[in-house]
Amino acid sequence: MKFIRYIALSLVLAGCTDLAEEVHSELPADKARAFLEENVNYASMMERVYRDFDNPFVQHGASVWVIDEISGDAMVCPSRPSGWDNGGVYRDLHQHTWRADHAYLRQVWERMNRGVFDATNVLNFSPTPEVAAEARFLRAYFMFTLLDLYDRVPYREPGSNLLLAPVVYSGTEAINFIIKEVEEALPLLSDTAPAYKASKNAAHGFLARLYLNKGVYADRANPQFNNADLDKVIQYADAITGKSINFYWDSFGPDNNTKSTELLFTIEGQGGVRSHSLYVLWNAIFPTEINLPNGGGWNGFAALGDFYDTFEQNDIRRYYEHPIVKARGYNAGFLVGQQYNANGDPIPNVVFTKEIPTIVGASLWNGVRPVKYIPDYANPTAADNDYILIRYTDVLLMKAEALLRKGSASEALPIVNNIRTNRGVGAFQALTLDNLLAERGRELNAEGLRRTDLVRYGKFLQPWHLKPASDPIRLVFPVPPADVLANPNLEQNPGY
Repeated sequence: MKFIRYIALSLVLAGCTDLAEEVHSELPADKARAFLEENVNYASMMERVYRDFDNPFVQHGASVWVIDEISGDAMVCPSRPSGWDNGGVYRDLHQHTWRADHAYLRQVWERMNRGVFDATNVLNFSPTPEVAAEARFLRAYFMFTLLDLYDRVPYREPGSNLLLAPVVYSGTEAINFIIKEVEEALPLLSDTAPAYKASKNAAHGFLARLYLNKGVYADRANPQFNNADLDKVIQYADAITGKSINFYWDSFGPDNNTKSTELLFTIEGQGGVRSHSLYVLWNAIFPTEINLPNGGGWNGFAALGDFYDTFEQNDIRRYYEHPIVKARGYNAGFLVGQQYNANGDPIPNVVFTKEIPTIVGASLWNGVRPVKYIPDYANPTAADNDYILIRYTDVLLMKAEALLRKGSASEALPIVNNIRTNRGVGAFQALTLDNLLAERGRELNAEGLRRTDLVRYGKFLQPWHLKPASDPIRLVFPVPPADVLANPNLEQNPGY
């Protein structure tokens, strides 16, 4: 008979006062299993999974945000006198010269797999159907991120032997598995959960994204879109309830969780309680002279001038005098040109230029600075803003894209123009894939989606400022070499 000794499962059994006495004795395996399932703390386990979203998705370093935005055509992080070279990690992302041993790519891979593992661990202990559905949704989100970035998704069935190498899904097999997981979880998800928890609305938005990108993963160099998948995008977009387009900046302030009507799935911020690292993005954008939480001064990320020029003059996404930041002397949207203090006086030397002449050795002031999330001055290192993973206007643009790709431009155009009118700009006379991609860029700038969009539109390999045309191997990132060696089921992506 097998015995289990010295079980250490603090996340599973958090709050059990007699834990030490029970688990430090020898128990037959079946009784030990029964004990664990009777005493499991699902709330604690689920909270661990939600916390796996924090830094891996929003950070100034190894995060999904950095990989998706800096590798695209809208943002860059040049080396400056204040630093930001870090061995070339940012330059390599923007110029598509990364190698298999890129530190940030390795860390994001590890963190996404950690999320998959922790969500699967919940399923190991016979949760209620509702808890299981929530865990499967969260696991699917981590798995989709692995698929989108690396085209490799290691997976273990709940309860499987951890000594055995996980199987690995890729391409169409992976996206079909992820879709199946979310669709099976959907009926048991909450109708009323807040946006920072898994819910039916979150699943509807996620499934729209999954079906829209489904044809990408069969052949990233030549994405195909069949009408059945596009119909699913429309179906799931229409299934979202209780959401509407709101004033743009209501979705990005410290009170966005209560004020916005667009949030579908977010990472929760708790002002003064827990940090999801959003504040480090503020510090990474501004010089010390700008009055930001925690001093600012890191002064790295910037928007490309070509991207900034796609915004019309009256677009509130480009320029808005938000009262929180206006009181400190600047605006929301993008900062360009001379900057001022709270008294309206020019700040000496702080003049942001659209031009970034070089990616190595740029000046402190080269580059337009994006202000997307409104700083939480009351909580400088633990912001109350919820960080958005899926929002309603994104889904509406997905629906418009699905209609356009099906040949129904006349149905798609009013959707896009309704959004544009809300943002203060005029209506399009016609809708094309090119101006729809540009509109997604303006609406979703700095939301960690640009690379995914560029790949789907067949634009990711094209040249842009400070980047020549790219080799097709750059459509996916490399798997960390150590993981390839450790798992016989895991193959490195071609070219790495």
